[in-house]
Amino acid sequence: MTQQNHTRENQTLVLALLRSQQLFMRAMGSVFRSAGLTASQWDTLETLSNKGALSINDLMRLTLSTSGNLDVVVKNLMQAGLVEKTVDERDRRARVLRLTQAGNQKVADFMPVHNRALEQIFGDLGLQSKRETIRTLNQLRKKLPQPKKDAT
Repeated sequence: MTQQNHTRENQTLVLALLRSQQLFMRAMGSVFRSAGLTASQWDTLETLSNKGALSINDLMRLTLSTSGNLDVVVKNLMQAGLVEKTVDERDRRARVLRLTQAGNQKVADFMPVHNRALEQIFGDLGLQSKRETIRTLNQLRKKLPQPKKDAT
């Protein structure tokens, strides 16, 4: 493959990734809005649901959010009563974010809706195709610069 062809393949891959992500977010936008959520809010709720209480730095690293964006997301989720900031039980000086009872209920209520929407989008893809896509995307992600893990 010539350098020019190699460059064109890389450019085509970037466009395919960007356009797929944009179309996916467009398809899911109405699903999130139906629950009164944004994609970032759902990412935060789902992450806290799966990982438990997290520092803001750990949450930022796991959700790949920027500090400015995550601050707004967390503030809105706290105002909605879905997330609370509490004292870390292991280090009383530190603060962690955790789901409230209402936050846990929101996740439980929205998860079936979310899963149905995902089934509509991905349902026609076979298991092997899904696994190969996941494998390829994970390979790509490992080649990209990773967010630094906070020392605290």
